[in-house]
Formats: sequence, structure tokens, C-alpha cells
Amino acid sequence: MKYVDVIILILVLITIIVLIKLLIKFNLLKYCKNNQVEKFISLFPWNKCNLNNSTRMVDTFNEYGCIIVPRVLDKDDCNEIKKLISIERSQKTFELGDINSNYKRIDLVLPLKKYEIFIKKIYKKLSFFCDKLIPRAKIVECASLISYPGCYPQIWHSDTDYISDNDGNLISFGIALSDVTDDMGPLEVYLSSNKIHNIPEENFQKKYSLSDDSIGDNDIDILDGTKYQVTNEICKKMGFQHVKCACNIGDLVIWSSKVIHRGGANTKRERAIFYFSLLGEGNIPEGATYSLKDVDKDTWIKDIC
Repeated sequence: MKYVDVIILILVLITIIVLIKLLIKFNLLKYCKNNQVEKFISLFPWNKCNLNNSTRMVDTFNEYGCIIVPRVLDKDDCNEIKKLISIERSQKTFELGDINSNYKRIDLVLPLKKYEIFIKKIYKKLSFFCDKLIPRAKIVECASLISYPGCYPQIWHSDTDYISDNDGNLISFGIALSDVTDDMGPLEVYLSSNKIHNIPEENFQKKYSLSDDSIGDNDIDILDGTKYQVTNEICKKMGFQHVKCACNIGDLVIWSSKVIHRGGANTKRERAIFYFSLLGEGNIPEGATYSLKDVDKDTWIKDIC
């Protein structure tokens, strides 16, 4: 073999190795294994979506049930939101949402009027996404999820129970108000678990011979997320990838109410996100907090944007 041929062969091998590493890094190798080359090309990495390609962003969300869009708001906006939330927390009349595992974790309900300007900024960048997935959407939640050091992980859950095909699509949008690391209790998700939302859990329990949850009534507020949960076992058996939504200040985490997720354990420092939820046309599915249902139930996203 000639010297030049050897060099070419080495370069080809190096190129193949680099491509494989990139595929593994971005969790896209499975599409090549399944000969789904077209799908591989059509998706973004779930945690690095690009606003410049609306179709790929929608496809990625539908595939995974959760995505991260970097740098949607700047630091000044995030700092202003943090100041407003601090004021809300100082009020004696603040309201808390009813969430799972509220030991050292709160869902602080926020008045929509004060945060419309930020929702407007986010929506303008995502109008194509919202119009496609949640047309004529209403704002049904506006709040801050705050976890403190020492909080336990929540139980694995989806935000809504869909009973009918006529139930509206509910999607939540959360802005990181500071850099969020894995040890600050970020949102944790089983990617693609949104695809099993309409299949009874009992079907999977029987298929995989899984026992019922061992969580007792006394554990609901404190230790529930640390114990055996059949939902968690189902996701592992089905091979869904478990990810933590660590992100930088100003990044936007978008998750479907159908995807199986939880707030993680916080072992570092206080972590707050600002979030709002949009409900598309249809019946109101059960399960979400719907913190604005009494005051702003008729508010449409386009009314304020």
C-alpha cells in the first residue's frame, strides 16, 4: 500500500470516529441504528434548540417532550424578574400552588399583570412554536418554582391526566433566573415519555411484573421522591433517557404536561425559575395547578402580546 493511501485511510478512520463521538454526545446515535436518517437530520439536540428553525424545534419537542432553548432572555430581564419575585415573597398575602413534595420547595403564584412584559418577550420569539402546538392558547399559570437546599426530589409525575382526545394541550415555559447546575435541583425528565401519556400505568405494571408504589401518606410531603416508584421503574424498563435540565441564566426550558418529570434534589443553594403555562384549544385536562384559573381564566396569549 502506498504512503498516500495509508494517510487517506487514517484520515477516513479519524473522521468516522469523530462523527460517532458527536452522535453519542448529542444522543442521536439511536436514529442511525434504526435507519431513521431523515429523523436524525430533522432534530436538534434536545438541550440546544435553535429559534432560527421552527420546524426542527417543533419536531424536537414532539419527539422528546422537553427542550431547552438557550439565551431567550438577557441577564437584565432575569435580574428584574428576580427582584419582582423577591417583593412577592415578602408580602404576607402571597399564594402558593399545590405541588408534589413541597418540603423546602414552593410554587409561588405571581400576578400576571407584573410579568406580562416578560411573557410577551418570550412569546414573540416562540410565536411559531405556540401557534403550531397550542393554537389560540390561554395563559393558565404564572408562578415561580423555588427550591431550597435540603429539598428532596419530587415523585415522578406528569402534570396532567388526559381523559379525552378533546382535552387541550398544556405546555409550560420556564426561564432560568440564574445558572442552574445539576446539584441545584433542576427539572429532571425522562425524554420521550410524553408518548405514553394515554396508556394506563397498570398495563406496564403487568407487562414488566412491577409492584405497586411503596409511597405512604406520611411520605407525600417529605420523603416520597427518594422511595420506590412504579412510574420510575416503567421509564427505566422502556429505556427512556433520564436527563437533568441544567442550564444558564436566561435559558428557556419548555416541557409538555404529558412528559414524566420531577423537580430534583437541591444540595447546593436556592434555585428559582419563572414559569408560565399555556393551554391550547379544548377541554381543560385535570392535574395542573391552574394558578390563574379564577382571575385570568379568559386571558389569551395574543391579548397581551
